[in-house]
Amino acid sequence: MPLDPTKHADWEIAQDAEKSMSTIYEIGERLGLSKEELLPQGHYIGKIDYRAVLERLKDKPNGKYIDVTAITPTPLGEGKSTSSMGLVQGLGKLGKKVSAAVRQPSGGPTMNIKGSAAGGGLAQCIPLTPFSLGFTGDINAIMNAHNLAMVALTSRMQHERNYNDEQLERLSKMKRLDIDPTKVEMGWVIDY
Repeated sequence: MPLDPTKHADWEIAQDAEKSMSTIYEIGERLGLSKEELLPQGHYIGKIDYRAVLERLKDKPNGKYIDVTAITPTPLGEGKSTSSMGLVQGLGKLGKKVSAAVRQPSGGPTMNIKGSAAGGGLAQCIPLTPFSLGFTGDINAIMNAHNLAMVALTSRMQHERNYNDEQLERLSKMKRLDIDPTKVEMGWVIDY
């Protein structure tokens, strides 16, 4: 019996639900996915190799989808994630094969009163902590790629500032790019 959301905090409900959650392979099997179509990110979180699924289903009719794109949250904070999880649960209860594609929560709201975009009450994503703090790591990979580009750019600008054209050519075969730092619109990023 799930905990009562009117008497228990979201984290307590999630912690209780995590005791009996299915592995990503069990979920994939219920959705009709092969192990090769799953990209596990640990035991309970994963991605779907959509190209493999599309290839397998290319001769089948398209499925249906519901797009939850924008909503004004209630005063208690039920918004897109809670609505999405509630829809998945409700359609699942009706016997439909259903899943949700959710994004990695942003770090700032997770540590703030707004919450982690993990849903709430009995309609939330579990395992709660891995979901809220990193999920599949996609946002971190994007941040690292972006910041790596910034390292290359600022390093180049520093070399051009420190060396004249002859030294640049002799030391590294570089040609001066003369990047104007006041025109660089790209900045360092962190997801908070």
